[in-house]
This record gives sequence, structure tokens and C-alpha cells, in this order.
Amino acid sequence: MAIITLAAPAAAPDERVLRVRDGTEERIYPVAELVAAVGLSELTVPDDPLFGSHRTYAGFDLPALLRHIGLGGAPELLLVCADGYSIPFDAAAALKEPVRGLLALRDTAVPADSGRHWQPYRHGTEAISLDPFFLVWAPAKPGADVDLGPETLPWPYQLTEIRRFDRAAYFAPARPPDRTGPEVEHGFAIYQAHCGKCHQMRGVGGSVGPALDRAASASALSTPAQLGAYVRHERWLFPRSKMPAFSALLAPADIDAVVAYLKAMQTR
Repeated sequence: MAIITLAAPAAAPDERVLRVRDGTEERIYPVAELVAAVGLSELTVPDDPLFGSHRTYAGFDLPALLRHIGLGGAPELLLVCADGYSIPFDAAAALKEPVRGLLALRDTAVPADSGRHWQPYRHGTEAISLDPFFLVWAPAKPGADVDLGPETLPWPYQLTEIRRFDRAAYFAPARPPDRTGPEVEHGFAIYQAHCGKCHQMRGVGGSVGPALDRAASASALSTPAQLGAYVRHERWLFPRSKMPAFSALLAPADIDAVVAYLKAMQTR
């Protein structure tokens, strides 16, 4: 009896793409093109902030990727995600630190033939996929004492697009009115560093959460004391929220400045 060997079914093509916006020009890079041009690397991440444990990812070395897509010399970038998260990234500073960045395609612990790229991840009340890309970091030298926390380096998942970024021009519509004082100006700086990743003001910023200047927003309807409590966002009051507890991230004076900025922006 003849023995017939059946060929394994071909793996489905990876249809994920990376979008790049450089001024008015938009470019689209399929995964296959990036693999051919940049090559695949692996990076073991100690204490991954999403999963709380070591993970090894496969993907694209970040400096090599940025050079290939024409953004290698950009001092700042904007990382845009499918869920509306938009985070400014000081690339010039981060890539000089003793860290290594990887635009991850998949978690190597997930079997390649499983049809998935990532371990299950639950955020708030949602179970989500990290597709298409997840930006991860590790020390350039194993065991080095380096701050890899999300307040120091960006860890965006569901990353879809990288843009050349001009901070002053981008946030110009959200500037506070003239002569509002140093506290409001400080609050504007805090908004740029923290709130603008998820919330829009005057049409700029992320869209994970509600716009902060809409007529029915908490900024418009709350007293300063109530708004301060919301900005602090104590975890025991908002256990299922995606918003971090800013009481642990910002000093009381910073929170007061954010409240002053938000209130000032309701009168424009």
C-alpha cells in the first residue's frame, strides 16, 4: 500500500499593516514587507507591566524599524492605537537610554499555529487582543537597573499608526486663554503629559475617554472639588475603569492645576 504524505496547510498570510504619517504623506507597510526589510528579533521583557511576569516577544527592533519607515531622525513621534489612545513619544531621548525597544508582533509563548498572537489580556471589563502591534521594552544589558515603567516609556498595545509629531503645533488648539496664570499653564502641561493620551480638548488628543470640553462633561458640570475627586480617580471608587488612579501618579498641587486648567477651558 502506498503511503501518501500530505503537505501541511500553508499558514494564512499576516494581513496586519503599520500606518505611517509623515506630515501630509501617509504610507502603509504590510508585515511581510517589514519582515523582509527589517528582520525579526526577539526580546525578553522582565515584569511586563500588562501581564506582571516575564514575556518574550518577536517583532521589529525599534531603531531599525524607524529608519526603514523614514522616521529614524524624528525627535518626537505620536503613537496611535485602535482604541483611540494617542501617546506622544520622545524618541530622541528614549532611544539614547540603556533600553531596547521592540515593536512586537506576537508573544512567543503562543503557539504559531493557534491563530492567535497574544496571551489573553483583560483591561477593565474587556478581554482584548493586542493586535496589530505592541511596543515593549527591556534593558539593553540583561539585569541592568533601568526604569521601564509606563510613566517613563510608552507601552501602547493595539498600535496601528506612527506619526511624525510637533508637540507645540499639535496641542496649540488646547492652549488655555491668555492671562490665566501659572497654575493654569501648569495644568495645561499636565494635560499634555497625562490626560491628552485618552481625552480630547478642542479636538486634539486621544479618544479613549470623553472629550473634556463637551457641554455635558464632568469638567463643565462638576464643582472644582468634585472634579478634583474625579481626577484623583481613587481605584476603590472606580474599580472597573481604564483610567489610572492619578492620586498615585500626581501630587495634590498637580491635580489642583489640572482642575484649574479644565475649568478655565470651559469658558473659552
